[in-house]
Amino acid sequence: MKKRMETSKLALRLLLGVSLAALTCFLAVSVFSGGGDDREDTAGGSTQGVATAAQSGESPPSSIDLIMERRKGEDGGGGDREVVNPGAVSVFQSNQKSTSAKSNATNQQLEQTRRERKGIGEKSICDFSDWRSDVCEMAGDVRIHGNSSAVVVVGSEAEEEAWRIKPYARKFDKSAMQHIKEVTVRSAGAGAVVQACTVNQTSVPALVFAIGGYAGNYYHAYTDVLIPLFITARQFDGDVQFVVSTSMFWWVDKYKPILKQLSRHEIVYLDGDGEVRCHRRVIVGLHSHKPMSIDPARTPGGYSMLDFTKLMRVAYGLERDRPARRAAEPPRLLLIPRKGSRRFTNLEEVVSAAEAAGFEVVLAEAATTTRLAEFVRVVNSCDAMVGVHGAGLTNFVYLPTGAAVVQIIPFGNLEKISRSCFMNSSEDAGLRYLDYSIGPAESSLSAQYPRDDPVFTDPKSIHRLGWKKMGEVYLDHQDVKIDVGRFRPLLLQAREHLRRYTIEV
Repeated sequence: MKKRMETSKLALRLLLGVSLAALTCFLAVSVFSGGGDDREDTAGGSTQGVATAAQSGESPPSSIDLIMERRKGEDGGGGDREVVNPGAVSVFQSNQKSTSAKSNATNQQLEQTRRERKGIGEKSICDFSDWRSDVCEMAGDVRIHGNSSAVVVVGSEAEEEAWRIKPYARKFDKSAMQHIKEVTVRSAGAGAVVQACTVNQTSVPALVFAIGGYAGNYYHAYTDVLIPLFITARQFDGDVQFVVSTSMFWWVDKYKPILKQLSRHEIVYLDGDGEVRCHRRVIVGLHSHKPMSIDPARTPGGYSMLDFTKLMRVAYGLERDRPARRAAEPPRLLLIPRKGSRRFTNLEEVVSAAEAAGFEVVLAEAATTTRLAEFVRVVNSCDAMVGVHGAGLTNFVYLPTGAAVVQIIPFGNLEKISRSCFMNSSEDAGLRYLDYSIGPAESSLSAQYPRDDPVFTDPKSIHRLGWKKMGEVYLDHQDVKIDVGRFRPLLLQAREHLRRYTIEV
């Protein structure tokens, strides 16, 4: 009898096993062969590349194609996103792989596919859709481990997946991004192997970003780091901790007054940090809207460039909010002479023309050894600024609201480039923008090339040779000799604009 019961139990177990295997096989076939909105893609991701392919007439990749692209990334071919098995290793142990344009596109395809599978309304941890920067935002049990350059959010219902991003707001520029260290962002289930918190800061959000790329340049310090940092951090009103990946410690010291306005907590340096820091909210990467400016509609508090410039004045204790002067007191004009390329070769004539237009001229330019706090005080004391296209014009952020900015654009079809840097941004900051384009006779290039050379007759052909060649010709080896007669009306426009701020006695 006992023997018969054991035989029956064995048969029942075999039947259950066969049934389970059949069900598993059926589900697997359904996942990969089923069409429509319910089709699952175990790799996840964005369909931006799919839409682009469809518009161009190419066949969009299938689920299998996307999964294979993800596996290529895991094998070392790039790939920014992967499904992980946290039970095998600690979620902080990650292979750092370089990000390529192809892998970034795949990353976007995979992320959009995941969002479509889970529901259009659900917000993803990481957003790769913006052309300027990638940003990941996490809430809950979030842990940062600097030694691994890893951030993990742990949750009981979290899908096991990971993303790799470079938290520097210039992702469209390969040269700038190539030396930015990647940060791995992972979501893990409650059963994942994670390291215990060694520093618990659950009451303070954390913001992880990189200082590198072109940030050593004055213009790029603002457009790539400081303005994106303001956009992302201002919502916390100083109650946020910066976790920074950088070797440019001098940079942190140089801009410390600004950083202190955005965070009242000690800066943590990500690289080599052996702590496991736990926060309830973490943002990796900085939001960036456009060159040197802010779109208020896209900021959490509706912040604008006006708010940014006000913060700059607070950071350095600058007193002048408006270019107000008594009628008998001439407005001050800051003239940036430049000591390198794009110099004024007739500087004295330009100074005389500005004085004749009614300005008190201040000649000043920040050098490497200049203390920023001292120089921006000089800028704020002025009511107008004139300079040839270059990083020096970045100082418009310290002018009083309502001041005038005159950009001199070198010869060489550089209007679009120059205006994209300073026109919209200065206008967004409440300044009056004017510009003056150099003609062939005002350019030092006339002594270097014959007038029938493509440098003069077809500047676009020089641009087509690439940024490096264009820069060598039109930026690195060009000085300007202003036709003061032609330039005078622009100075008068700036002077007339400032009359509205005259203080009546």
